[in-house]
Amino acid sequence: MEKSIIESEQKLNLTIDLLSKIVRVGNSAQEKFPQAHYEIIVFVFIGYLERLTASLDSINILLQQYKDKPYIETSIGLIIRASLLDYMTMAYMSTFFSDIKSKDDTEGEIKFQEKFNALICDQIHNTFKYLKLTKSSNLISQEDYNSAIENCYKNYHFAFIDDQVDYDHPEQKLICTKFVSPRDMFTRIHNHPLTKKYSKVYDLYIYYSKYEHYGIMTHFMQNQGFDNNFSRIILSIKYIIRGIGATFAFLDNPKDKLIEEKKQLNILEEKFGELS
Repeated sequence: MEKSIIESEQKLNLTIDLLSKIVRVGNSAQEKFPQAHYEIIVFVFIGYLERLTASLDSINILLQQYKDKPYIETSIGLIIRASLLDYMTMAYMSTFFSDIKSKDDTEGEIKFQEKFNALICDQIHNTFKYLKLTKSSNLISQEDYNSAIENCYKNYHFAFIDDQVDYDHPEQKLICTKFVSPRDMFTRIHNHPLTKKYSKVYDLYIYYSKYEHYGIMTHFMQNQGFDNNFSRIILSIKYIIRGIGATFAFLDNPKDKLIEEKKQLNILEEKFGELS
């Protein structure tokens, strides 16, 4: 067997081993947050922790078959794409959080809250667009439409300015109607001193976004061979691991609830960094 092939297999096996350990750390952290009523921002970061840990677990399951089934790199890329957007969103939010100068910085608090509100309202806003389209296309009845709008108000009451249902223009009752694109996130991440060094995540995100649907570039991108594809996977996973670390940093305060998990993750992240 050629030396390069042996080295690639060794790197793959080491990656699988490290990811298994990182997933265990992520699961350990999740166990410290049983189902309960949490403040909305804490709830969101628990959600990110669950998503990123599950994504690494899924990637790891696929990597265990990668050597014999290289075509599953497509599925790995799709998972990575979603995870990189999660990381970018957290990095984007962290820039506004870090800009809050003190407990008395009302302007900074308001700015951060605006961006956070945009995060929690985005999917609801798009749901309203979908409901209007399906109603106008006669795919659903007025009764079904009204019921769906009411359910949104009921299930996500925290995202509305009041509980008076507006069936015609429900989006106008959201606490935020201004949303940001991944490009906007990149611009902010790249220009902020806290996150500038992580702005290359956008390059990976754009790359894997092309996996989401077939296009003229897709075939060539997905057939570059093990070394090129695997190296890009490794670079992407580093951001996902960093994302888990970001959730630890937020959820750890103020009681050092995740102090042991943070120590373990730091060690594993350092070892993973040696793979490149």
